Amino acid sequence: MTAGQVSNNGPKPLQRNLSRRVSFNEATLARSQEPPKPPAEPEFIDTEAQVVSRPPYSACCNSCCAWTSLVLAVLLLLSILVGGVYFAFLQSNLPQVRLHRLDVYYLEVNNTDTDTFLTSDLEVRLNFTNDNSKIKLSYSRMTASLTAEGVDLGTVTVPAITQEPSSSADVRARTWMRKTSAEEAVAEDLRDNSLKHLMVIDVVLKGHIDFLVNGNKMNGFPIKVSCRSIDQSEIDNGHAPKCGVQMTPL
Repeated sequence: MTAGQVSNNGPKPLQRNLSRRVSFNEATLARSQEPPKPPAEPEFIDTEAQVVSRPPYSACCNSCCAWTSLVLAVLLLLSILVGGVYFAFLQSNLPQVRLHRLDVYYLEVNNTDTDTFLTSDLEVRLNFTNDNSKIKLSYSRMTASLTAEGVDLGTVTVPAITQEPSSSADVRARTWMRKTSAEEAVAEDLRDNSLKHLMVIDVVLKGHIDFLVNGNKMNGFPIKVSCRSIDQSEIDNGHAPKCGVQMTPL
C-alpha cells in the first residue's frame, strides 16, 4: 500500500464519526425545541383538616394524664387496703359457734313394694359466743339445714336473736320430715346408727349479721355457719365440736 492511499483512506472514519455527532446534536436540538409541557397540577393538601384531625397532644397534657393515672392508682390501692382492713376487723369479731347437743326424737323407715319412706324429727343446739366486750351482735334471716350421711333431714327458719357483748346464746334448729322418699339401704343405715348414737350429721346455718359499735350499726353482712361431720357419740360424751364461721354471700 502507498502513502497516497493511506492518506486518501484516512479521512473516511473521521467523516463517519462527524456525521454521528451531528445526528446526535440534531436530536438534542429537536427535543429542546419542543414546547414545554405544562407543569403538573399541584396536589391539594387540606392543611386545616390535618390540623383539626391531629390530636392536640402536648407535654402539659401528657404530664396531666400521667399524674391523673398515678392518683387514681393510689386511690384504688388505698380503697383495697381499707376494705381489707375493714373486712379483717369484722371477720375477727364474728362469734364462736359450737354444736353441743343433738336430739333425735323420732326416726323411722317405712318400706313398701315400690318405695322407701323416711320420717324424722331432730333438733340441734348451737352455742354462739360473742367474745368482744364492746360489740353487740344481731342475727337475722337465718335458716338451718340438716343432713346426715347424705340424707336430707330438712331446712327450718331460725328466729332472729341479739347478743350482748361478752355473752353467749343458744340457737335451736328443729326439723321435721314426713314420709320422704329415700333409698332403702341408706335410710335403714341412718336409722340403725341413730339407735346406736353413731349418726354423723352436718348442720349449715345461713343468714345475716349486724355489728353495733358505740351506737353505730353496721348491718347486712351475710354469715355462714358450717358444722361438718359432727359425730353424735362425741356430743353425747360432752364434747362440743367447733363450727366454721365466715362472712360470705354464698
